[in-house]
Amino acid sequence: MTSHPTPIHGTVDTGWLPAAADVIADLGFSIVTGEYPDNPAATDLVIALRDEPTLRHFDPEEVSYWAPEDGRGRPRHVERATHVPFEGPYSWGRIEIVDRVGASNHWLSFGGTVHAAAYDASTTIILFASPVPIQRWSGHSQGMDALTPEIGAFFGRLMIPIDFEPGAEAEILAAPPLVLYGAFLQDVHEREHRSQQLREADRSLLTFVEHEVHRLQSTDPGAWQEATSLRTELGQPGSS
Repeated sequence: MTSHPTPIHGTVDTGWLPAAADVIADLGFSIVTGEYPDNPAATDLVIALRDEPTLRHFDPEEVSYWAPEDGRGRPRHVERATHVPFEGPYSWGRIEIVDRVGASNHWLSFGGTVHAAAYDASTTIILFASPVPIQRWSGHSQGMDALTPEIGAFFGRLMIPIDFEPGAEAEILAAPPLVLYGAFLQDVHEREHRSQQLREADRSLLTFVEHEVHRLQSTDPGAWQEATSLRTELGQPGSS
């Protein structure tokens, strides 16, 4: 059975809607980064579901993602007929959009907040907002971001404790996106410093990770420490 988000009846903050609509005025989706001087890693993914395809870019018909529910990650699907508005947390993992002919685009995210509202009678706009990077994974209308292979590998390693340790999934889902991102940075940072081959394979990735490690340690040492604790709890010891 298809699982849809629960619509919110009453007053919902839609102050984000005009700016989001401007971003995808001639597009089916767009990813926006670098708009936050105090947090350059923050990312917004904006998607438009329109009654009539524009045939100009990519015309999404369905959006799928994961949301936390009772300590588990549950799939959620948004279509043109889904009742809006709604807002709530979405969890780490894959975000996918599919068009009318089955073509798709995918992203990987550490989680954040998803908002959806009707812009007009024929257009629903969905905003995935995260304080950390949302990275292009694969798709019909986009390439792959540099961090994506490392994020995919990190998410794969998270599945090991989820599969074998009771309560691990709930613990990971409870971690704020910034903490999970910090755990990812620690993981990559440690593995690259243990392996000269990894360091030489992608120096630009090493430079980015070094910069983000320093930024997070400086701007939010509490989140950095929480990331270390999370990895320890999951059997992935944190950096010293």
